[in-house]
Amino acid sequence: MVSIPKVVGVLSCGFLLFLGLSTAALAANEDEEGARRLKQAKVITGVLVRIEYGDYVVKEQDGKEVHFTVDKKTQTMGQLKKGDRIEAKVTEQNHAMLIRLVE
Repeated sequence: MVSIPKVVGVLSCGFLLFLGLSTAALAANEDEEGARRLKQAKVITGVLVRIEYGDYVVKEQDGKEVHFTVDKKTQTMGQLKKGDRIEAKVTEQNHAMLIRLVE
């Protein structure tokens, strides 16, 4: 006869393995969703005019000013400051997903 502690140990290991694999599958799915959204985002390129409490204002080459918001989920590449030339990938709701310096 198999001892109860062995059965409990095997079931516990199986459960933990299941949790780990389901978390990995969920993370992979979120990465695919994020990549898809990044491809669909509109690209804004211009000079950073203002930064006000999470709102960025960029002046595009045609002189038009574009506003978008930034939060903890926004991926920022480099230290941004007023006067920098930047490129931002922005959702339809004007939320920046990615901002980087342009040389």
